[in-house]
Amino acid sequence: MLRLLSLTFIYLLAFTPANAQTGAGRYNIVNYNSDNALPQNSINGMAFDRNGFLWMATKMGIVRFDGRNFREYNQDNCPALHGNEYSLPQVAASGRILIKPVNDHHLILAVNDLCQIETDSLLSSIPYQFTTSNNHLFYCNNIRKTQASEKSAGKYAALLDKLGYSKGLVTINEKQAYFKDGDQCYFLNENTGSISSLPDIAGHSLKLQFAVGDTFIYIDSLYRLYAYKEGILQKNITAGAGLHRLLREAAAVDPDPVQASLKIRRDDSHTLMVCHDTIRLIRMADNVLEDVILAAGAPIKDIKCMVYDEKMQALFIGTITSGLYVLKMHQFQRLYFESPRFMANSQFAQIEVPDGILTSTGLLSRTGKGHRPFAAASNPDKQAWLKASDGFIWYSENGFLKRADTGLHTVISMSHIEGSLTGIIERKNKEVLYSTLHQLCLERGNGRDTVLCNNPSLLQGAEIQTICEIGKDIIWIGTSKGLFTYNLSLHLLQSLPSTANSSVAFVFIAGDSSIWMGTYGQGYYKYYDGRFVRMPMDGQKSLSIVHCIKEDRKGFFWITTNRGLFRVTKHELDNYAAGNPGQLYYYYIDKTWGFSTNEFNGRCTPCGIVTGDRHFFFPSLDGLVGFDPDSLHIVLPDKPIFIDRVMADDKKTPLRDKLVERQDSNRLSFDICSPFFGSKNNLQLEYSIKEISGQWYPLSENGRLILTRLGKGEYTLAVRKLDRYAHYTCRTVQLTILPYWYETFWFRCLLAGLGVGVCWFFFRVRYNLQVKKAELLERKVEERTVELSESNRVKELMVSVILHDLRSPLRFLQMLSNLMYDDHKTKVNDKLSNLLLQFRDATNDIYDFTQGFFVFINMQKKGFVVRRKSVVLKEMIEDIFTLYGVGARLQENIFVNLVPEDLTLDTDAGLLSVMIRNLVDNANKYTKGGEIKIEASQHTLATHITITDAGQNMDEALVKSIVEKTYNPADSGHGWGYKIVIEILDRLNGTLAIDTSAGKGNKITIVLNRED
Repeated sequence: MLRLLSLTFIYLLAFTPANAQTGAGRYNIVNYNSDNALPQNSINGMAFDRNGFLWMATKMGIVRFDGRNFREYNQDNCPALHGNEYSLPQVAASGRILIKPVNDHHLILAVNDLCQIETDSLLSSIPYQFTTSNNHLFYCNNIRKTQASEKSAGKYAALLDKLGYSKGLVTINEKQAYFKDGDQCYFLNENTGSISSLPDIAGHSLKLQFAVGDTFIYIDSLYRLYAYKEGILQKNITAGAGLHRLLREAAAVDPDPVQASLKIRRDDSHTLMVCHDTIRLIRMADNVLEDVILAAGAPIKDIKCMVYDEKMQALFIGTITSGLYVLKMHQFQRLYFESPRFMANSQFAQIEVPDGILTSTGLLSRTGKGHRPFAAASNPDKQAWLKASDGFIWYSENGFLKRADTGLHTVISMSHIEGSLTGIIERKNKEVLYSTLHQLCLERGNGRDTVLCNNPSLLQGAEIQTICEIGKDIIWIGTSKGLFTYNLSLHLLQSLPSTANSSVAFVFIAGDSSIWMGTYGQGYYKYYDGRFVRMPMDGQKSLSIVHCIKEDRKGFFWITTNRGLFRVTKHELDNYAAGNPGQLYYYYIDKTWGFSTNEFNGRCTPCGIVTGDRHFFFPSLDGLVGFDPDSLHIVLPDKPIFIDRVMADDKKTPLRDKLVERQDSNRLSFDICSPFFGSKNNLQLEYSIKEISGQWYPLSENGRLILTRLGKGEYTLAVRKLDRYAHYTCRTVQLTILPYWYETFWFRCLLAGLGVGVCWFFFRVRYNLQVKKAELLERKVEERTVELSESNRVKELMVSVILHDLRSPLRFLQMLSNLMYDDHKTKVNDKLSNLLLQFRDATNDIYDFTQGFFVFINMQKKGFVVRRKSVVLKEMIEDIFTLYGVGARLQENIFVNLVPEDLTLDTDAGLLSVMIRNLVDNANKYTKGGEIKIEASQHTLATHITITDAGQNMDEALVKSIVEKTYNPADSGHGWGYKIVIEILDRLNGTLAIDTSAGKGNKITIVLNRED
C-alpha cells in the first residue's frame, strides 16, 4: 500500500505545472564574417578571458571581440606571432587565454592582463603536450616519465604515441583525460603519472562519449550510460528520458555511431550538443544527465566551437566557413494573434483571466498556443478594461458600458455612455468609477449611474485620458491638458496648474504610496512635497513619451516608451526628486530580447498588468510583451576600461599608466574599449582632459580617440562609463608631451646665462665709454659754468645798475613835471599846459615800464617768492584808473569800474597791479573815443577779471601766441607788456582768455585759481 501511494504521488506530481520560459529555443542571431568584421571565416577556437573579451583563433591570426569592435593580432602588429593558423586552448585552472600554433607542438603563447600576446616560456618548456580536437590542452610529461620507469616499460608506449593525432581523447582538464583505444578505454592522470583501464566498458561498442564538468560519459550501442569521475565508475548517475530519447532518434536516422549526427562541443564550463539544427545544453542535475534546448532551428552549419554564457544568455558559435554567430536567447515573451485579421496586432488595455490575457481583440494564451480571437461581429473598445474584485469584467462597446463574467459567456449592458471608456477603476468600497472623453461617472451597482462631471468647459476643453483614486474621495483625472482633481465628498473639481501643458498618459501609485505621472512628450514626474518633479531624460530622449510604469519586488521601475523598455532603480529616482541630483542609470532593453517592435502602446487602463505569478505584460504595436522581472539575466557594463593601443603618427607606442611623447607627434590615436555584449545604449564611454577642458565628451562607437597637436605639458586623459547608479568605472592615463629642445629648462637656463653674459659685456663696454664721456663733459661743464657764472654776474649787475640809476632820474623827472605843471597852470597859456601834461605822461610811462621790467627781472631770479596778502580789487582798479586818467582823456576814453566792492583776493598785490596796468595801458592805447570797463566775479574755485575795450581788434596770430604762451616780443614787434603778463600769470596760478568775436574791441579775461 505504501509503495502504491508513493507511485501515485509521483504520477500526480508529474502533471504539476512548472514555471518555465515559454518558447524555448527562441533567439536573436547576428553573423560576423569576413564581409563585415573578421579577417577570415574559419574559426578554430574561442574563449572568454578574465576581462570579458572573446578571443578567436582563425587561419589568419588572432581576433579579440569586445561586443562592438574587433581587433586583429597578426604577424604585422604582434611580434609574438610567427605564423597564421592557431588553435585556442584555455587552461581552466589559471583562467588565462592560451594560444598554440598549429604547426608548432611546443610553443605556447598567452594573453596577459593588458591584452598583449606574449610567449609563455614555462608552458612552452613542457616537452609532451598537445591540443585536442575540442581545443583543450593536455599534458602527459609526467605520465611518460612514470611509464618509462616501470618494469612494464613500453606497455602503453603505442597508446601514448596515438594521443597526439587521435580525435578520441576526451579531456576533463589539462591533466586528466579518457581515451578509447580499440576495445579498451583508459583513464590518464598526469597528476599521478598513471594510466588505468576501465574494465566496466571494455568490449562495449561506443555510441557516444563526452565530458560534463568533471564527469566522463560513455554510452554504448545499447544506450547504456557509464559515468566516471577520477577513473571510478559512478553507478548513481543516469540519463534523463529526454536525452535517452534523443540518442535513440539520432541512431534511427544514422545507424553509424551517434557522433555522426550528434556533435559535442565544449567550452571551459559547458557541454553543448548539436543535433541537426538544434543546439542543446547537456548538464547534470541531481545525478541525472539531461538536455536543455538553447536554440532550435539555428541555420548554422560546420560548427567548429561554441561558448555558452549563462549570465548573458548568449551562444557564441565559431564555424569552419561562415565566421562567428552570436545567438542571444529571448528572455521576453510575445503574445500575438497569427490570424490575417490581426496583421497589426496593436494591443492596448488587457486583464488577466484564468485562461490567459484578455484584450479587446480576444484571449491570448500564456503558453503561446490556443489563442481565441473574438468573432468579427464583436468589437469591444480597447482603451479601458476592468476586472473587478468580484470577478466580473467591465468594458465598453458600441456606446454601452458592459459587464461580463470571466469567460464572457454572459454579457450585460449596464448603461448607455457617451462614446467609449477612457478609464475605469474600482474603488475600495466596490463602486466602479469610469470616464469618457468629457464625463466622469460613478456606477454604484444599482443600474443608475451618477454623472459627476459633464461639462467640457470645467475641464477647459481637455479630453480625459486616465483616472486614478489617490486618496479617500480624491480622484485625479489625467487629460490632454494636464491633471485635474475631483473631491467626491465635496463635488469639487479643480485643476493642478503646474501640469497645464502636459498630456497625461497615466497616474501610478508605487508600493510606498508615492505618486508618479507619465506624459506624452514631457517625460514623467514624481509628485513630491506638493509639487511635480520632472525626472531626467535618457541620452536618446526616449523617455519624453512614457506609457506605463510598473514596480518589481527588487525595487526597480520598468518604464515603457515609444523606443523601448527601460529599467531604473526607484531609489535613484527618489533621491533625485528629493534634491540630490545624480547621474541616473537607465538600463535599456530593445526588441533583441524577444519582442518584435520597440514601440509600446499607452493611454489605456490598465497601461500594463502584473499577473498572479508576478509576470509583467505591456501592450505594444505588435502584441503583448511579457516577462518575469525577477528572473531576467541583466548584464551590466561593469568590465574594466582598456586603453590598449596608442599610435603616434601611425607608429605603435607601448602604453602603461603613463605615456611620454614628443611634441612633434602631431596625431595621437588611442584605441579604447570595455567588453560588453549588450545593447550599445547601455555602454556610454566618455573622455575628458581636465587640463584642456573639464567637460566630458562621448567616445565614438569604434572606440578610437584622436588627439592632434597637443602642446608641451602634463595632461590627464580620463575615460569613464556609468555602470550602475552613481558609480563610474574609470581609467586614467598620464600623458606627458615633451617640449622642443629650444623649450627645455636647461636650454632656457643656458640662453638666460648667455643673455646675462652678453648684457654684462655690453654694459661694461658702454659703462666705460660713458664714464670717459662723463669725465670729459664734466670738465667742459665746469669750464662753461665758470664762464657763464661770470657772465650772469656781470649781466645782473649791469641790469640792476641800469634799472636803479634809470629809475631815480625818471622819478625825479616825474616829480619836476608835476610841479611845473601845477605851478604853471595859472601863469601860462593853455598850450604850454598841454605840453607839460604830455611831458608828465611820458615820464609816467617810462616809470611804469621800468617798474614792470624790474618786477619781470626779479621773477627770473632764483628764490623769487610770491608774497600773498588780502587785496580789495575795486580799490586797486580805482588806483590804476586814476594813474591812467589823463591818458584816457587825451584818447577821449572812459574808464568804467564794475568790480564789486566786497571782492577781495589773496594774492601778490604788486604782481597783480603790474599785470592789470599793462592790460589797461594797452586798452587805452588802442582805443579812441570808447569805453574801457573792468568787471570781476568770484566763484568757489576761481576769480574772473574781465577787461573790455572798444579799440582795434587784436591780430588772431597774436592772440593765439599769447594764449598758448609762445609770445616773444622780438618776434611779434610788440613790447614787453604781454610777456610780463604771461610770466606773472604763471606765478599767480592763472590763465588768460582773449575774445575778439564782438567785431570791434577786445575782451580779455584773467582767471585766477584758488591756491587751496
